[in-house]
Amino acid sequence: MATLLHNITSTVTKELLALGDNVSAIKSIVITNVDLNNASFVDFYLFDKTNNASYYLVKNKKINKGSTLILNPTDGVTFDNSINGYSLRAQASDGQSVKSAVSVDVVINR
Repeated sequence: MATLLHNITSTVTKELLALGDNVSAIKSIVITNVDLNNASFVDFYLFDKTNNASYYLVKNKKINKGSTLILNPTDGVTFDNSINGYSLRAQASDGQSVKSAVSVDVVINR
């Protein structure tokens, strides 16, 4: 079963929706920077396992501390999440050349 609530607390890429989770009709993805000190720079992308390709919804988007970014269907959040479709992945950091973690919460609404 798909998890729709996520805490990103490291710079490691996190899979939010796995291939075959069958989460469809996503209304929004809410990304909130919960770090007390730093802005976060986030990447959200669809991953095509068959072709080993990434398709970015958001790339290196700055979210100030305490701020929220909302992605809607017009931003590409509705996609094929079946076993033949795409997974949804995310990464967050402080944006520096030697990346450090910045805590981000993610809520997927359907």
